[in-house]
Order: sequence, then structure tokens, then C-alpha cells
Amino acid sequence: MDLKVKLAVYLYRWQQSQGIFGMLISALTFAGVWTLLLGPIFSRIFGPGFGYSETLLLLIALVVVVFIVFGTFLDRGIRFWAAQAYVGTTRNPWLYDKLYQKEALNMVFRDIVELKTLLKIAERLELGEDTVARLNQSIMRLEEAARNKRWTVKPEEEAY
Repeated sequence: MDLKVKLAVYLYRWQQSQGIFGMLISALTFAGVWTLLLGPIFSRIFGPGFGYSETLLLLIALVVVVFIVFGTFLDRGIRFWAAQAYVGTTRNPWLYDKLYQKEALNMVFRDIVELKTLLKIAERLELGEDTVARLNQSIMRLEEAARNKRWTVKPEEEAY
């Protein structure tokens, strides 16, 4: 691989990881500073057995809970990233039905294998012809999409 390409790849990876790394450093800084400030107060409130390490663990747990709740609210509640997903897929005519390489690989090596396994289980447990037919239809559709590297989106499947 050319040196310029390697450098570009590493710079791209660095840029992509900065958001996660920045969030991690911010959370740890918050927890560390507030541990120093709240440690003595919590020690008086909860007793002498509640020291700095317990305060730090409590604050880190609080930060994790806040991140998860806030992220879930942004994603599910107000659909903060829906417009970005809409622009990235629906409004881009070259990307609407084309599979990413990662999607195609997941489809071939994970999704189809899982559905075939579920089909065998459904047949063995005799879960009904409707279930078996839906699984067969899903398997055929995924195999066709993987073969054509295109996904046929039906009107009732619109996600955005």
C-alpha cells in the first residue's frame, strides 16, 4: 500500500475515533473532578466507609446511565439522527438500494445462516406452515439481495 494511502487511512481512523475518545475523556474528567469535590461530602453523608473510590464508581455509573438514557431519548424519542439517516439513504439515489460491503457480508455470513438455523428449528418443532413459509421467503430474499448486491425496498418497508 502506498505511503500516502496508509497515512490517509490512519488520519481517517484517528478522526473517526475522536468523538468516542473525547466523550470518554470528558466523562472521566467529570467523574474525577467531582470525586475530589464530593468525596468528603459523601463520606459524611454515607459514613466513613464511603471513600473516594466508592464516590468515583458512583459517578461513573451515573455518567453511563445519563449517556444511555440521553442517547436513547435522542434516538427514539425525538429521532435526532433520523434526518441524517434519511439524507444518507433515501435522498441519495445511488445509495438507496445498494448494499454496503459490511451489510452484504453480514447478510451472507450471519443473517442467512441464522435464518436457516431458525428454519430448521421451526420445522423440527412444527411451529406451523406460516412460520416456515415466512422464513423461506426471507432466506430467498436475502440470498437474492446478496447475489445482486442490491436490496429491493417495498413501499411498506420505508424506514424513514
